[in-house]
Amino acid sequence: LDRVSSIAAKYIGRPISQLPPVQPVHISSLDFRMASFDGYGVGAGPSLDLDLLPGSSSSMPNLPFQPVVISDMDKSLMSDIAANAMEELLRLLQTNEPLWIKSTNDGKDVLNLESYERIFPKPNNTHFKSPNIRVEASRDSGVVIMNGLALVDMFMDSNKWVELFPTIVSIAKTIEVISPGMLGTHSGSLQLMYEELQVLSPVVPTREFYTLRYCQQIEQGLWAIVNVSYDLPQFASQCRSHRLPSGCLIQDMPNGYSKVTWLEHVEIEDKTPIHRLYRNLVHSGSAFGAERWLTTLQRMCERFACLMVSSTSTRDLGGVIPSPDGKRSMMKLAQRMVNNFCTSVGTSNSHRSTTLSGSSEVGVRVTVHKSSDPGQPNGIVLSAATTFWLPVSPQNVFNFFKDERTRPQWDVLSNGNAVQEVAHIANGSHPGNCISVLR
Repeated sequence: LDRVSSIAAKYIGRPISQLPPVQPVHISSLDFRMASFDGYGVGAGPSLDLDLLPGSSSSMPNLPFQPVVISDMDKSLMSDIAANAMEELLRLLQTNEPLWIKSTNDGKDVLNLESYERIFPKPNNTHFKSPNIRVEASRDSGVVIMNGLALVDMFMDSNKWVELFPTIVSIAKTIEVISPGMLGTHSGSLQLMYEELQVLSPVVPTREFYTLRYCQQIEQGLWAIVNVSYDLPQFASQCRSHRLPSGCLIQDMPNGYSKVTWLEHVEIEDKTPIHRLYRNLVHSGSAFGAERWLTTLQRMCERFACLMVSSTSTRDLGGVIPSPDGKRSMMKLAQRMVNNFCTSVGTSNSHRSTTLSGSSEVGVRVTVHKSSDPGQPNGIVLSAATTFWLPVSPQNVFNFFKDERTRPQWDVLSNGNAVQEVAHIANGSHPGNCISVLR
């Protein structure tokens, strides 16, 4: 904390000890009418244009947020690439053996690379010319509480895409709409996108992709969306990730749900070895694999469903949530908290950061951004994140942090006092997925 304070003092212009004292907040004075939070936006404020420490880089990544000139010839090439990628995706999603075999360890689908290379021969065996290339391929399917057209609409909107997968997608931007597709169905829509994917840890590097996203309605109630890397010459040297045809098949079900089959297939060049704490998670494909994407989608759609149901999913013990509008505002605020947390913990290239050495081998990663969100004081926000290993099961750690009765043991803001849950909103089918207001 002393080192973080010294960094803050450098940019604030005076020591932390000279700052005005924080006024204590009395619970009785708080206005818990959550409808007052309707004005809150979603997402963290813009990065502050400064270096954290002397010697750290001040150059922002050359992200293609400026217009990119795309000729008619380029668009024709993109359309051909997208059509071929769609054909490959459908075969990979709808075919089992010999392309896919079941793992004897966990029963998951494993891509047979020999069969794949025989059925889908490529001019070059790999996109990168490096010995440090890994191929990750995974496939999973499940039922999602949302109709197909609504899913397609969110998938084809880069802003909604980020909101839908805040724990995975740190940045998504539509560079160019190559073809708008059919109005109302998005069939035939083709976009050139930039995307940055993350694991919520300061020691796992992000993955950047410049991809074509193409949507096609196969038949009534059945859509396919494919993502495939497209090499922009001006950014080719920056990307160490290449997405082979990946995506999903979305099939409407009679009850308003959808069956989604998801495929992830990428080539990765590891510039530096993955940290040992995350090596198995990343190399197994679990960190960025189909199962993680699908599980995240299911949880977010459950959250949307909980937003629409009656107040039976809400337990209010202190008059905190007086109305359905209050519940909606509470859930908006909670989602914004999740987004800000993901921004602070991840390693996105869009944020200034430095790593401080510490007692652990990981150290502490410190990021800086300027707060400009509605309802918050304008100023500099410092976030510090680290990773460590505990000889305890993940479920036990989750239960410890979730239980308000154990909160005084770790939360310095509680000041050792007892904590009481005064409102509870179910956020999904699992009892651990919930929103709590604590006093």
